[in-house]
Amino acid sequence: MSLRLSLRLFNLVFAGILFLTGCSSFSGLEPAGLSPAQIETLRLSGGNYALSGRILFKHPEGKHSGELELQISSDSELKLSIFTPLVGSLIYELRASSKKFLILNYQQKNFVLAENKQEVRQTWLGMDLTLTELKWLILGKLPETTPDWQRKILPTRELQLRQGVTEIRIRYNNSGQIASMRKSLDGLLEYTAEIPLYQKHYNLPFPRKISIEDYSGDSKWLMVFSEIQTPEKALKPLDFNTPPEMLPLLSDQ
Repeated sequence: MSLRLSLRLFNLVFAGILFLTGCSSFSGLEPAGLSPAQIETLRLSGGNYALSGRILFKHPEGKHSGELELQISSDSELKLSIFTPLVGSLIYELRASSKKFLILNYQQKNFVLAENKQEVRQTWLGMDLTLTELKWLILGKLPETTPDWQRKILPTRELQLRQGVTEIRIRYNNSGQIASMRKSLDGLLEYTAEIPLYQKHYNLPFPRKISIEDYSGDSKWLMVFSEIQTPEKALKPLDFNTPPEMLPLLSDQ
């Protein structure tokens, strides 16, 4: 059997596992002492979130799949960790703040540390997916106001967001949650995102399954969440120091 066929079969099997996993319910702890209005305020303000599940992550430097742990802080810092199934060994980690971008590849023992900007995200993620956009997708909803973006409802009933040469179009489902999101730069498609499945948690709908794919189809995030929590304590600030045993990875681009 050829390597290409083997990888294709692996993708099909893993996608099937993700699909089946998406049928189970959230198991996160319900917050105590919060009214529905307080929970909605927490959701819209984008507090601290800790999620777990499974992921298939294809990017320009390779592909990683396994168990997922994802943290987003109220300070808009993100930490995405991928572990091997069953064994649970940490194999890949992405850390990002508004200023810094760090990739730690524990299998290849290398790292990328750079400024968090468009060119860096396109080089290492395969698409310009920002922290703000990823948070919108994970919550399945935009905040009530987006001061940095011009909003317009299109004849297609999509919500158009514009910021300079960047355009984002969002389509909502019948419940008012994000069903799809498409981003373009200078009129050229950058990525598309789909949220085909929602699950109630904290008595509110949260995305259960999220797919994000770049314009070429070469880079992709496929995430299925099995648990989501809102930690009461603030998440620890991210550490952007690199392990001494790892070597810097240089881009071929």
